[in-house]
Amino acid sequence: MIFLLRAGAARAMVVWGVAAVLPLLAALTASLGGQARAERALRAYVPQSTQVVVQTAARDYDLILSPEDAACLERTVRLRSEADLVSGDQRVPVRADTLVTGTLPPREVVEALTVRGLLGCHNFRAVAGVKK
Repeated sequence: MIFLLRAGAARAMVVWGVAAVLPLLAALTASLGGQARAERALRAYVPQSTQVVVQTAARDYDLILSPEDAACLERTVRLRSEADLVSGDQRVPVRADTLVTGTLPPREVVEALTVRGLLGCHNFRAVAGVKK
């Protein structure tokens, strides 16, 4: 910081350098904080299959979901996304008005899985052209 007190070209370079580095430090701090929160959320999480009933406008679907599919379903319903869940030989439409009965992973766990890059949602297909 002594360079900031000196006059001349060196002072301008130091100011520009500090100004350039501060956003990077802020982003790195936020990223590491998010990773730490994700680690705490996943510490007590025990992945397990779960049975749910997905209620759509047309019918009810009784499903047994893998831990990843259950987390993806929680995220899809919470965000009111439009997708189809491919489960076995059936396609389950998940829309904004879909209701789910059963135990899904907590929001904090799903967000932690997303932050850690562990949530692939390979059995979910986005629906094009569906209006909310």
